[in-house]
Amino acid sequence: MVERALSNVEMKNKEAAYQAWLGYYNSNKKVGKDKYRLVELANEFSRCMGLDSPPAIPKLVLGKMGLKNIRGLRSK
Repeated sequence: MVERALSNVEMKNKEAAYQAWLGYYNSNKKVGKDKYRLVELANEFSRCMGLDSPPAIPKLVLGKMGLKNIRGLRSK
């Protein structure tokens, strides 16, 4: 039932949710401390939403988050 509901969610909303998830947990002191683990968890979240690969995030946004050049992130 959840998979069927997720298939009806537009891609732009899934991308926005991924970026918001990453930003929220990046600011969390426990989760955001290890940037590589943070990205692993974010990418797992994207797979749970049914995405084959994590969405690309603008380089400027990654820089502001302190996530530039972190393996596993895609930039645009």
